Formats: sequence, structure tokens, C-alpha cells
Amino acid sequence: MIKFDAKQIRAFLEALDRHLDEPRRLILIGGSAAALAYGVERTTRDIDTWSEWVRDVAGAISKARADTGLAITAEYAAVADGPYEFESRLERVNLPALARLEILVPEKHDLVLMKIVRGYEHDLETAVDIHARHGLDFETLFARFASEMDHVVGDRRKLDLNFLALVERLYDEKRLEEAGRRLLALRHRR
Repeated sequence: MIKFDAKQIRAFLEALDRHLDEPRRLILIGGSAAALAYGVERTTRDIDTWSEWVRDVAGAISKARADTGLAITAEYAAVADGPYEFESRLERVNLPALARLEILVPEKHDLVLMKIVRGYEHDLETAVDIHARHGLDFETLFARFASEMDHVVGDRRKLDLNFLALVERLYDEKRLEEAGRRLLALRHRR
């Protein structure tokens, strides 16, 4: 499957912007958000969005593909999960060439927590890249995981293990032990 980098995603979004009839807010999640907002150099296969309206602009998306020669798909990610309050912390990506599109992305801690729900290797690598470039505060990550991720559908133990795998990659052994103790105490209280 073909993958795309930040430069290609930006070109595609600029082409999409030219074909829209009205202003739109586009909330990017996943790899495209990591690339555009946080400078992660790894590539992505698609543009995942939290904005349902992309379903209504299939024609504009097709025209953007034709203009750029990029077979990028832009789809509403109906099964994505993130911290409960992440929409209140969205950040704007400044792309001056855009006239109709306003690009928003999850704040860096929120995006990383969204990536660990699935917890694939490339998701963890993206989190490591974001941390290396922008620094992720352990207390912020833990607090949001503990208080804003209870709604995530799936095996709670797997999600906890994914979080601990993230902590292990980002921080030292002391932080990993602390996270494990605090999660265990949290789960016993519930």
C-alpha cells in the first residue's frame, strides 16, 4: 500500500481546499495529524479525520486526487477513541495556503493516547517521535489516561498494557514502575 508524507498530505489538503464550496473545519487524527502538526517523519496511508462531513465531499476529494496525482483517502474514522475531553483541546495547524479549510489536530498528549488504543508498533513509534520532538509530560499523560479513557471500548487490561508499553518507551524504569503501581491502585479502587 502506498504511503504519504507531510509534504504530500499538505499538497492534497491544499487541492481539497480549492475544490470546497464552503469553509470547513477538518479535525485530523492519526498519522496525518502527527506528520502535519508534530513533524513526525514517518508516513501514513490515509487521512483519518474526526469530521463526518468528509463523506459529503467525495467529489472534491476525487478532484484533489486528480490535481495532485496522490491516491490519498480521506475518511471519517468512526471507530477511533481518544481522551474524553480531547475536542476541547484541539490545536490549529497553520497552513497559510488554505482559504476554506481550517485544520485542527488533537493536542500532543491526546494524539498519543489515541494512538495507543490500537497499540500497533508503528503507533508506539509515532508516540516516541512526538515525544522526541515536543516532549510529553508524564503527569499529563497519566492523568488523562486515568481520567479520560474509561469510555474506550475493548479489553481494559490490553489498554493498560498498551499504556505501560508507551511509558516504557518514553521514560525510564522508575516512571514505568510508578505507572504500574498507580494503575494497579486505580483499578483496585474501581
